[in-house]
Amino acid sequence: MPVRMFDCWPKRVVSYPGAIKDLAEIVKSMNKSKVIIFTDSVMKDFPMITNVMNDLKSQGLQVCLFADIGPNPVVDMVHNAVDFMKKEEPDIIVAIGGGSPIDTAKAANVVYTHGGHVTEYDIAIGGITKITPKLLPFIAVPTTAGTGSEVTYVGVITDTEKQVKFGVLSPLLLADVAILDAELTVTMPPKLTAFTGIDALTHCIESYVAITGFPPADAFALHGIRLISRSLRTAVKDGNNIKAREDMLVASMMGGTSFSLNGLGVCHAMAHQLSAFFNTPHGLANAMLLTRVMRYNLSSNLQKFADIAEAMGADIRGLTVEQAAEKAVEMVQQLCDELEVPKYLDDIGATKDKIPAMVERALMDNPITTNPRPASAEDVTKLYEEAFKN
Repeated sequence: MPVRMFDCWPKRVVSYPGAIKDLAEIVKSMNKSKVIIFTDSVMKDFPMITNVMNDLKSQGLQVCLFADIGPNPVVDMVHNAVDFMKKEEPDIIVAIGGGSPIDTAKAANVVYTHGGHVTEYDIAIGGITKITPKLLPFIAVPTTAGTGSEVTYVGVITDTEKQVKFGVLSPLLLADVAILDAELTVTMPPKLTAFTGIDALTHCIESYVAITGFPPADAFALHGIRLISRSLRTAVKDGNNIKAREDMLVASMMGGTSFSLNGLGVCHAMAHQLSAFFNTPHGLANAMLLTRVMRYNLSSNLQKFADIAEAMGADIRGLTVEQAAEKAVEMVQQLCDELEVPKYLDDIGATKDKIPAMVERALMDNPITTNPRPASAEDVTKLYEEAFKN
């Protein structure tokens, strides 16, 4: 029986082009003055970061920057951040970037305010019970449209020693404010736009067909699919199209909200292992597995997959529910092909010898518990094997 508790709505979302200019005012309204900004090692010298820091300082706020964060946040990054925070003693956290800095900030917030080691807060060992309201206020500013981490209550961290991803999870980790500023996403390269966009689509699709089925979450997911279907191609081809960028940013937020309530599925459980073993970017991992998992799940709820096809723009009048459901898989595959998502895991350096270990860990990964169709070790093994050329 799935859990029927829904306490994971976003607290406050500020959404309009140029919203980042109001960051200082938002911080001051929260009666805070010592800001630590989390971003990644690539973005740290970008004008969007330096401009934000200068603006905050010009308005009388103290600002420091932590940017020792890579594409997939790992345990060491979290503890390096905590050590830095102990020196700077901030009273509010602002994370600017993709899912990596936002997730790192969530986990670092927990360890800085509660002590101990980040692995102690793994949801799989009851870490949620250790997280209390002692957390610093937290503002999340996404610069990619994919993870939805700005409105989720989990930070996903990789333990490189054990080669496993784990979640630091609690409703208390929801950002106090999520700032959605489409102008911050226009510099995303086409490939990153594509892969993060498919990540958002995966969130929407998996949460829509998940066994939980909370109707408001379903509605968020379906409309997220509509927005992505009408705007992702444009955002990839014309990165300066603010309307397309805004659609994608809102869709990503809707996907994050939806899966916080409904859960995810096999695609995420498998994708997490590709990131843990081969450092595959999360959005790319999801994109390469999505249609295979959709086809596996198709029979579990034909009507919901037919709904997905319609939300993507298909005319399903005159089709049987089976044909309409199959259309959803076809349309997602067509989108992935147009966006040049690699077809096979061999193409990204993954190797089949890791399949047994990945299967074992995928079966223990939390998203698999809300998949609409039960998945055995044999099922997950077959899905991985089908994703290789040979």
